[in-house]
Amino acid sequence: MAMLLHLLLLVILCLASNRVTSELVLEEGYTVSTILDGNKLRVNPSSVLPRPGTHDLIILDSSGNAFYTVSSPFSQDCEVRQLAGNGSRGFSDGDSVSAMFSHPRSFAVDLKGNIYVADRSNHAIRKISKSGVTTIAGGYSKGPGKMDGPAQSASFSEDFELIFISERCSLLISDRGNRLVREMILKHEDCAHSQLKLGSTWVWALGLGIACLLSLAMWLAAHRFLARTGRLQPSLFQQDMEALPNHSGDSSSDNLLRHQKRSC
Repeated sequence: MAMLLHLLLLVILCLASNRVTSELVLEEGYTVSTILDGNKLRVNPSSVLPRPGTHDLIILDSSGNAFYTVSSPFSQDCEVRQLAGNGSRGFSDGDSVSAMFSHPRSFAVDLKGNIYVADRSNHAIRKISKSGVTTIAGGYSKGPGKMDGPAQSASFSEDFELIFISERCSLLISDRGNRLVREMILKHEDCAHSQLKLGSTWVWALGLGIACLLSLAMWLAAHRFLARTGRLQPSLFQQDMEALPNHSGDSSSDNLLRHQKRSC
């Protein structure tokens, strides 16, 4: 009997804990819609990112070993264009549409539009640019690993993803298979556009700051001048008018003196 009561108590405690942890806070006001149907287009979108400088999307079909682009406005009947990969599994560089990948896991895009591919089964990092496809890391790798050093001699697991960090001009590598976070420094020209944009922002901010300081200095100078003199000096135009003679040949100052004498 005591054993049954003990089991019943455990069941009640488990149910109570599940009730607490399963509580949800449902926030309303959002809408979900389908903007592309891969079933119609025969594309399996495993990852999607915007293409910098355009309104296009870049779509990775990992199982199809290919990349596609689609232009806005997006709809279920929109047309996709082949960007890289011929659809066959392999490991070859060169022309984008004839290059081959092997189950690419993810990809990242820099501000110049270069695409960096985590080519999972090839244990390599590939680059898609206007000139074609190249291998920038893991080229000498014969299998999975976690070796650092020169990029072509580095090795990766079969489960890793990439993130582009413009401020560091680098790729962060989430190497899940090795439980590591790694970094690959890119070439200066890969980040030239982002640095130029950052530089122009600094120039604009510096110019705005100088303009504000000059305005403040002018205001302080004018304020001190007025505080010292107590009033504004009469204008030259007003002084000239007082010195102008009237029809009788007397100036305005002479008329004022004559008026004061009459009053006396």
